[in-house]
Amino acid sequence: MIKLTKKSKRLKRPKSSLVSRPPVITVMGHIDHGKTTLLDALRHTHVADKESGGITQHIGAYQLDYQGRKLTFIDTPGHAAFASMRSRGVQVTDLVVLVIDAVESVKPQTRECLDHIQAAQVPFLVAINKIDLPNASSAIVKKDLADAGVMVEGFGGDIVCVEISAKTGKNLDQLLEMILLLTDMSGLANKPLAPLQAIVIESFLDKKRGPVATIIVKQGTLKLGDELNLGQATGKVKALFNEKGEKIPAVFPGCPAQVLGFSTVPAVGAGTLSAVSATADADKDVKTLKIILKTDVAGTLEAITKNLSSEVTLISAAVGEIGEADVALAQSTKAKIIGFRVKATASAQKLAEIEAVLIKNYSLIHELLDDLQNQVLKMLEPTIDEEILGEARIIAQFTVKGESIAGCQVTSGKLMSGNLVHLLRNKEPLAHSKIKSIHQGKDVVEKAKKGEEYGIAFTAALSFQLKDTLQAYRKI
Repeated sequence: MIKLTKKSKRLKRPKSSLVSRPPVITVMGHIDHGKTTLLDALRHTHVADKESGGITQHIGAYQLDYQGRKLTFIDTPGHAAFASMRSRGVQVTDLVVLVIDAVESVKPQTRECLDHIQAAQVPFLVAINKIDLPNASSAIVKKDLADAGVMVEGFGGDIVCVEISAKTGKNLDQLLEMILLLTDMSGLANKPLAPLQAIVIESFLDKKRGPVATIIVKQGTLKLGDELNLGQATGKVKALFNEKGEKIPAVFPGCPAQVLGFSTVPAVGAGTLSAVSATADADKDVKTLKIILKTDVAGTLEAITKNLSSEVTLISAAVGEIGEADVALAQSTKAKIIGFRVKATASAQKLAEIEAVLIKNYSLIHELLDDLQNQVLKMLEPTIDEEILGEARIIAQFTVKGESIAGCQVTSGKLMSGNLVHLLRNKEPLAHSKIKSIHQGKDVVEKAKKGEEYGIAFTAALSFQLKDTLQAYRKI
């Protein structure tokens, strides 16, 4: 077990000791001693308010940023009924923060936590919480800890002890500093290219999404499409979500995520999750999203380019309006033009319509980045098998009673009322809808046949252009 002496506590953290992956910290303690409130204070959120009675009912994993570094926290339940879940939380952790109420002091569940910590041989520190209360006594807590065999600094031992108030925020910076110092001393290695090692810390069956698992990656990288293997629970990664519920393309060492794609619900803490990469093919098979970026000022250009994911290929990036040269480059490279607070010249807009080049403009950076990330996820997600029923080329646009109608010529197969459709531009899917009705002259017909022209209305509006393609399909 790593212990910290008074002398080492005063030393500054050397640059060479900085960890190369986020440390995983488990917050443990007796019920109502302030574990989730502490995480709320650290993350500036209100998770406790969303729980039943303010008590955590499940294991959750969260990340926060401190001094430019990420830390992953596991919040474990405090009641005795969840002792086994606490044990599983310890198995994946790099450091435990043992939270003790400065008024109630050491309780039976506090002793249980110490048993789990000692059995797992994991380093820990003590956070004495609620020191803002008038009857708080850190001295009594330290004495009770000594009676339990834990000697903290200033009380005959060298276990780090920080006196905090999660409610007022007192000494939270000091707590984070001690966490970073202790985990830096452990020398946590970042091995994103190593074989995957991940631990399931929570799992359940969702009626709509199927088996769901919350995992922490210890080494390697878990990606969309990877084959999963954890005992009897196998499958393929269909989707990955961070703690905010946002879709992500991959999970790196030290990071948590929610995984969809298991054939059955995997057992919590049952072993190490392994995976076979779906991207182990040749580099030529790697998909990228190609974009041409134009912004209003250089500072914005730099901010956006620095935050692009590795799956985005920047064909060109410059300050200024979108011109014909940008459209020509996009057409030749099969790229999309992304503009930030800039306009396309009239001639560039006309050329884009002729060449079927997509131009999208944004006024908020986060919306631009979010949209690109969503496009990347759609590109990387394993596709559902589909049967193509027919295709039609859009040759005209009409507005009837405020509804946009696509004038189409069917080029293959047939399209029928009620069919699901993709809207394609340069063979890339842009949007999806369903055929509401098909018109030929003044008549409403059930199907559109090859070689004939029809007007097609959709259940959800599509921003189509001339020369776009409609592709009718059914899911298999």
